[in-house]
Amino acid sequence: MNGRLPPRYSERVPWKLLDSRLHLTNRWLTLRENDYELRDGKRLTSYWVIEKNSYVLVIGETRKGLVLVREYRPGSGKDHLGFPAGFIDEGETAEQAALREFQEETGFHGSKARVLGHFDAQAAWLKARCTVVYVEAGDRPEVSAVDSEIDAVMVMDWGQVLEQVRAGAITEMHSVAGFYMARDLLDKS
Repeated sequence: MNGRLPPRYSERVPWKLLDSRLHLTNRWLTLRENDYELRDGKRLTSYWVIEKNSYVLVIGETRKGLVLVREYRPGSGKDHLGFPAGFIDEGETAEQAALREFQEETGFHGSKARVLGHFDAQAAWLKARCTVVYVEAGDRPEVSAVDSEIDAVMVMDWGQVLEQVRAGAITEMHSVAGFYMARDLLDKS
C-alpha cells in the first residue's frame, strides 16, 4: 500500500455550494444555513453548519506525568476531565497558543511545544480545526491557574490516563483523540 487513497475517494468532486445564509455570528461561533448540489445532481437544502475558530489541544507532560484539567462543559451540562484546550488567537502560532493556554489553565510553564497533528472535530456539521500540541513542562505549577473555568488540575502517568479513557472518565472527543495521537506518535504505549 502506497499510503494514497484509491481514486474513488481522493478525486471525488465536492458538493457544490449553491447558497449560504448567515444566521448568527459572535465571538464563539458562526451559524450558517447552506444549500448544496450533491454529486448526483440532487439538492440538499437547509443544511446547518457551525463554524468555530481553530483551537489547540495541549498534551502537557512533566517528569511526573500528563497534566489534565477538570472543568464544567455547558454543552453536556457536566464536569469533564481532559486536556487543556483553547482558541488560537489572531497572529498566534499553534505552539504559542498551546504554551499560553497551558499556563493559563494549569499554572504550569511549558518550555517546548511541538505540533503532533491536526483533526477536524465533527466535520459533517462543524467547521473547527484542532491542532494537537505536545508541551514539555516543569514539575510544579509556577502560578495558580488564572482561568476561572478550571475546577481542578491533576497529573497522571500515561497508564493512568489510558485507564481513565477506557473507564469512560475522559469522554470529550478531542481529549480522547489527542491522547491516542500523542500516545502513538510519542511511542508511549
